[in-house]
Amino acid sequence: MDTATLPMARVSHSVLHPDFIAGQVAARYPLAGPVKAFLLYRGINDVYLVATGGQKFALRVWRRGGREIDMDAVSYEVEFLDFLRNRGFPASAPLRARDGSLYFKVDSPEGARALALYEWAPGRKFGECLDEGTAERIGALFAQLHGLGIEYQGTRPHDVAQVVAFRSNVPALLDFVYDRPEDVRDFAKVAEALAARLLEVRADDLPLGVCHRDFHPSNVHVDGDGRITLLDFDGVGTDYLMQDVQNYRWGNLFYGFDDRYADAFERGYESVRPFTADEKRHADLFLLAKTFRLVSGMAQISVAVGRGTLRFRSLDWLGGYIRDKARPLGLL
Repeated sequence: MDTATLPMARVSHSVLHPDFIAGQVAARYPLAGPVKAFLLYRGINDVYLVATGGQKFALRVWRRGGREIDMDAVSYEVEFLDFLRNRGFPASAPLRARDGSLYFKVDSPEGARALALYEWAPGRKFGECLDEGTAERIGALFAQLHGLGIEYQGTRPHDVAQVVAFRSNVPALLDFVYDRPEDVRDFAKVAEALAARLLEVRADDLPLGVCHRDFHPSNVHVDGDGRITLLDFDGVGTDYLMQDVQNYRWGNLFYGFDDRYADAFERGYESVRPFTADEKRHADLFLLAKTFRLVSGMAQISVAVGRGTLRFRSLDWLGGYIRDKARPLGLL
């Protein structure tokens, strides 16, 4: 068949070849020795292991359809991480290229994509080495992160629209559960009511700040000496500080870990910044918001990463959790 008669495919998510990644890193960064790159995993974004001169780095390629469309959002993340590095905070931060930039762009079949080379986070995921004392230390560090976020934000107003940005994913979510009539009905109601409530409680004593927005036991590493490193800040932005804390508690539940590790995390957090009464009162609202954001976000990106991305928990479990939290809150 003449290839000229073949239809041009529409690409939702291409994978950049590791040799291309290695060449770009070698050309752009002041690293010693030959550079090798290996694809670690595909996901919301793609992550590569970069090895050179006896050192390891992590390179992220933002997916098309994600934050790389708005390069200001990518810039916000890498600049905030650079700020944290300058303050001595233990987060995996991007390296500066020879030209001083913190990220670069390449073209791909689906359009421009952003790439950044990060410091390697030593050790293992906390979920693989659970310990209550370490959980407390992680919680204390997380509160320090929020304090540094307040410093970073300064007097600039927060973009509260980020708190309810999940609304743009609702059409994809309803398509995602098209064959589950109960979910279609209930998720549509919860989406509207949840967004309204999250804006309504702005009047309460619920501090906003620069938040990680996807912190859970797999987004923090602990090495053999007990050194802690926070990573994966690709969702960073404005949110309720208590939402950020409850994201961690929800992640602890999602992975099936004992509540005592989430309790220890919160104890450590409060040793640095005690919760307000309203933060405690609205904890279940934030647990619901985390669940709904996750499901709607996964639905939105399913065209690129597939419908099987909700590992560990089924739609039955997630839908039941959403209903169980929404009803007592009067949101369903």
